[in-house]
Order: sequence, then C-alpha cells, then structure tokens
Amino acid sequence: MKKVNIIIADDHLMFLEGINTIFKDMPEIGEVHLATEGKQVLRLLNQFEVHLIISDISMPKMDGIELLTEIKKKHSAIKIIILSMLDNHRTVHKVIQKGADGFVPKFTSKEELQKAVRTVLNDEQYFSDIIKQRYMESVFERKKYKNIELSPREKEVLALLGEELTSKEISEKLFISVNTVETHRKNILLKTDSKTTTGAVKYAIESGLFDT
Repeated sequence: MKKVNIIIADDHLMFLEGINTIFKDMPEIGEVHLATEGKQVLRLLNQFEVHLIISDISMPKMDGIELLTEIKKKHSAIKIIILSMLDNHRTVHKVIQKGADGFVPKFTSKEELQKAVRTVLNDEQYFSDIIKQRYMESVFERKKYKNIELSPREKEVLALLGEELTSKEISEKLFISVNTVETHRKNILLKTDSKTTTGAVKYAIESGLFDT
C-alpha cells in the first residue's frame, strides 16, 4: 500500500506536535511535515510529494483560507482538511465555498480526526456535525437578504470604505476621480438600502457579497 504524505499547518508548535502523534498509529500515513504558516506550506510542496494538508485558519503571513484558495488553484489534486476553532457560520460558509475537502473543529476527538482523514483520502468529503449545522445557519442567514449585485468596482470601493479610507484616498488608489468614488458610494448605499457606509459594509459581510 502506498503511503500518504501529509502537511500539518498551525502556528502553535505544541499543538502541531500533539496532532502529529495522532497519525503514528495510522499505517497509511507516510511522511508528516509540520508548518507554522501558510507560505511555509507552499515551500514544502516544492520539496516533497504531498497528498493531504491539515490546516488551521488563523496563521501569520498567509491564513488557512488564503492557503486553501492557493492550493485549490495550483495543486487541485491535494486534499485539504481545515482544523480550526473558528467555526462561526460565515467562516464555515467561506471555507466550504473555497473547496475544502473537510472541516473539523479543534475540540474534535482523535477518532473523528482519523475518520475525517480516511474519508477524505477515499475521495469523499468530511464535515463534522457542528460544521454542517453552521453551514446551514449561513444559508438561512443569507436568504434573509435580497439578491443584489455590486459591480467589481463597487466592491473595490466598498472594501476600501470599510478600511476607513476617504473618497480622496480611494480615488488615488483606484486612479479614478473623487466624483466617481462618490457616485459608486451612493449606488452602494442605494443597492444595499443602507443609510451609512458602515451599514453597507455590514450588509455586504453578512449577505456574503464579498465572498463572490
């Protein structure tokens, strides 16, 4: 039987070493590489043959969602399981939409993590019950919002407004006039039925407008 090589990514070394011990009694697991941030994972992929990545979300330089996006874009055959304490419904929705093969919370048991790994390596998805529940919560929340669309430029402007940039700063960053920025801002408020920029940003996050 061919061994499966994996990478475990988490910015807490003690947690990494603890997770590593879980795989010692799994005969199908071969080499286990440890990484403390997303960019280190990408470097390891250039050095070793890897079949599965188990990654936290909160990591420096490149977080787990950025890593997931990059892996699915450039190394689509590699399986990814997210192992994280961040199991709120918006995060869960984003992770699933980005193509994760599995998601289990950090408080899961050794047996469930091993089950998740074996399920994913068998070309199936594995999501813990609590993760499935959070995903359904995200679906129900998004249904509360009317189906609106912002143009790519409107999304750019709204994201920068969310960073508290002024219209002048946005105009300089996007190489457009201040009047054009203001026009986009007014259109955004109208489309989201918001009275303030803060309200529009909140609407966009909760409705998932930034996820597409």
